[in-house]
Amino acid sequence: MSKELGTLAVVVLKAKNLHDRHSFYKQDPYAKVTLNGKTFKTDADAKGGQHPEWDAEFRFPVFAAKSDSSRQLEVACWRAEPREDEEIGKGKVDISDTLRTGEFDGEFESLIIPWCSVQRSRGLTTCIFTLSHNARV
Repeated sequence: MSKELGTLAVVVLKAKNLHDRHSFYKQDPYAKVTLNGKTFKTDADAKGGQHPEWDAEFRFPVFAAKSDSSRQLEVACWRAEPREDEEIGKGKVDISDTLRTGEFDGEFESLIIPWCSVQRSRGLTTCIFTLSHNARV
């Protein structure tokens, strides 16, 4: 078993300029964050539309790196739908620098629209990452 380095606190604050396929009403977006197979989900922002706000904090245990993929945090935005939820877009953030310095606070433009034939970014997600406890890498 790998040595635990600490706990990564991820705060998913908000998103803006998300793609909205609805014409008559605003979508109810939520976010999912995944690291090393562990996934957390925010509550849906009812009628959050293109600019939802969540301010949700999640904590992930961080272990000594087995591979580069263990340093990729995936953030995905979804819209809650009556029948089946739809993915708005997703992106990956390399947390290696956060693990070295101890924090990251900012926006990243990495939400790729899954159903679009041309892979392009659309939307910004604002997150804060903080590493706490044990020694930094």
